[in-house]
Amino acid sequence: MASIIIHTDNKKDISLLKELAEKMGLSSHILSKEEKEDVNFAELMKQNNETDNMLKEDALEYYRNLKKK
Repeated sequence: MASIIIHTDNKKDISLLKELAEKMGLSSHILSKEEKEDVNFAELMKQNNETDNMLKEDALEYYRNLKKK
């Protein structure tokens, strides 16, 4: 199954696209704010390069040093 995401703030456009999908026999779903955030978060996770991440030990050391200042 393939999917498409179309972004618009215009409620008329959303209604028109949903109606068009239904007339074409396609299923459609309008994403809630939370669902949109989940999609964006998933995309960011895909783009994450693990080699850019700090080791847990280094992160703990960094935060311990912040408390001392």
